[in-house]
Formats: sequence, C-alpha cells, structure tokens
Amino acid sequence: MYKNILYLINFLRNKGIMKFFLSFFLFGLFYVFTSDTLYKSTITLYPAGELSENTNILSQLSEFTETFGVNVPTKSNYYIPDIIDSYSLKNKIVKKEWDSRKFTNKTNLVDYWEIKDYSFLEKIITYLKLNFNNNFFDKDLYDLNKAIKKLDKLISVNEAYSGLIEVEVLFEEPQLSADIANYISQYVINFVNKEQKIFARKTKKFTEERFKIAENELIHSEDELTNFRKEHPLINDTPELQLLRLRLARNVEVNQEVYITLRNQLEIAKIEESKERLFINILDKAYPSVKKEHPKTFLLLFIFSFLGFLTGSLYYLVLNNARKK
Repeated sequence: MYKNILYLINFLRNKGIMKFFLSFFLFGLFYVFTSDTLYKSTITLYPAGELSENTNILSQLSEFTETFGVNVPTKSNYYIPDIIDSYSLKNKIVKKEWDSRKFTNKTNLVDYWEIKDYSFLEKIITYLKLNFNNNFFDKDLYDLNKAIKKLDKLISVNEAYSGLIEVEVLFEEPQLSADIANYISQYVINFVNKEQKIFARKTKKFTEERFKIAENELIHSEDELTNFRKEHPLINDTPELQLLRLRLARNVEVNQEVYITLRNQLEIAKIEESKERLFINILDKAYPSVKKEHPKTFLLLFIFSFLGFLTGSLYYLVLNNARKK
C-alpha cells in the first residue's frame, strides 16, 4: 500500500506529465480566448390546427378535380425544417441589413463578418480565379456563399415527435441572435401562408374553368332539347323520337348536376382563397441571451487538461517500460 502511494506521488510529480498537462491546458486557454463568443437564441414553432383543416378541405376539392382527370396539389408540398435549412432563407438573412453593436449603421452579414477582407492566401486564390477563370468566377457571389456557409453552421433545427420544431441560432451578439431567430419564424409563417394561398388559388382557377365549360354544356344541351321539342311535339312521337327525347333530357339533367356541383365547389374554393388562417403557431419568441453559449470555458479547459494528463501518463508509462527493458 505504501509503495503504491509513493509510486503515485512520483508518477504525478513526473515532469513529462506536467509538460503535457500544461501544454494542453495552455492550448485550451488559447482556444477559449481566440474563438468567437456566441450567444444562443431559441424559437419554437408548432403547426396550428388550421393547417390540417385546410388540407382536409383541399383534399375534398382534389377528389372532385380528379374525376375530370386533373390532379391539383392539395397537400403541403413543404416541410418546415427544410424551409429553415433552405438556401433562399439564409440568402435573405445574409443580405438583410441588421442593427448591431459592432457598426453604427445597419449592415449585412457579409460586411459584419468582414468576409471581403481576405487573408493573404485568400487574396492569391481570388486573384487566380479572377484571372484564369474570369468567365465563371463571381467575387460577390463567392463572398455571399461564404457567408451563407458560415451562417449555416450557426443555425440548427430540431423536430420533436409531437411536431414541435425548435430553432436555435448562435451569434456574436445576443440581440442580433434573437433578431435572426425571430426573422426565421416570421419567414416560415409568411412562406406557409403564401403556399396555402397558392394551393387554394390553383384549385379555384381550375374550378372556374370547369364551371364555365359546364355552364356552356348545360346551355347547349338545354337548347338542343328545346329545339327538339319544337320540331317534334309529343303528339307526333315515335319510339325512335321518344328514345332521342329521353337522351336529350338525360344530357340536360347530367349537365345540370355537374353545373350545380361545380358552382358549390367554386364557392368553397373562393372562401378558402380569401380566408386568413393561422397555419403556424409561435410558441416561444427569441429573446437576447444573458449567458454566452460558446465557448464553454470551464468545460473546455477541463477536457484539454484531462487530455494533457492522459497523454502525459501514456507517454510516462511507455517510456518507463522502455527503460526497464
């Protein structure tokens, strides 16, 4: 027991272990002080009941339109996490001018991150691309995509089994982090509302076209029946004329049913298009965080210190075994 304690003391006092420990600790300290300080803001979204109700109504219209051999999309052709991950949204966020503490005037994220201030290596690469690939290389687009890639790493989306969607935004400033998160929620709401109106508008347009055709067919069949009755009074009916009369009357009846059905569906489609519906609920808005999210100083220093101690210990054991041999 006493020997084990002495061995442990000598082990911990070993200079090699301490060198590794201090090296990793200092490296961790350097990383903590040189990495960007980021603050997290979170929003939570939930599909409202109106969304499923609207889909059900449009599905009924779809069944009707399919009887004419036309498929009108009625289900939501979007997935909310995909909207948030989309290039178009991040493109808008990067190009939008934001209030910040870093600059007096509003600025976009390309200028905020000073992406146009290239390093020496980037200047060389850009120069080569401009001079040897000038037909395809767009410097502004290159800067924009670089900012979008950086933003992409700062936004994360999680969807719970219940359908709850949580969006987290990391940024250098607490208020700007919250502003971007709230902008995302509003963008999603506007996008969904726009898409639903497009679905309703397509259905209404198709129904209007079919309604006009049905109206003309009804008028035509009624005219045919009227002319037939004028030319062939009932008193002069023969079996052949009776059969033809029945066919013409049946055409009027069928066309009338189609006309009434289309008229009802057209009114429903008009109502659906004009309705203001709530499709997405914002359960939690984003607020500026008072605590930084990254870097986690104590956790990182502990990890680096532990790795340094572990590496030094392995080095000591290997070296000690080699000396014994």
